[in-house]
Amino acid sequence: MTTQIHFIPGSATSALQRTRMAELLFATSYLEYCSYANKLGLPLVALQQRQNIDPYLPHIEAMLDGEQRFAGFYNAATISDYAALPVVSHYRDEMRSMDADYEAFIDAHARPDDLFVASLAIEEGYRGQRLFHVLFDRLRILAQEKNSPRIVLAVWEQGEALPIYLKQGFVSLGRYDGAYPVFFDHLHFLAYELVSRRNVI
Repeated sequence: MTTQIHFIPGSATSALQRTRMAELLFATSYLEYCSYANKLGLPLVALQQRQNIDPYLPHIEAMLDGEQRFAGFYNAATISDYAALPVVSHYRDEMRSMDADYEAFIDAHARPDDLFVASLAIEEGYRGQRLFHVLFDRLRILAQEKNSPRIVLAVWEQGEALPIYLKQGFVSLGRYDGAYPVFFDHLHFLAYELVSRRNVI
């Protein structure tokens, strides 16, 4: 049976919960390498919170269990919504070309009205309780609210998430190989087509 779950907006999360979100980001990507020797001289988790959590609080929802314990989160908005955010990178200069290549890869496959899932993570103690399906249902509702035709995201080939998304019905529309010399991994752009909501005449 699925754990009792509810969601709160990112703006309502505690400092501790935001720090935990930043810690969970390291489990889904290669951010240690990117964060090392950052321009602000911050510890790696603090840098991730400053760069990839705090600016996105309007697009984040935290997942809490029935006892108000943090169980996971997602960060999702349309491509247009993200483009409107004045986000600054604090990574070292060496990362600029890789960041630019990544953004070009996303731009080549995404549409402005796509709902892009920038990050999604579940606490280890809550995995195996079908909470991914709870999160995915939440994302479908959000996509419908924003009139997005697709839910899209980028996921690493060697990670645990790729087969989960493919099983859910996502399709890989492109593969980014530019980071392979550094991470020995490929990044896939995945898309999930939502059922058309056009009126049938």
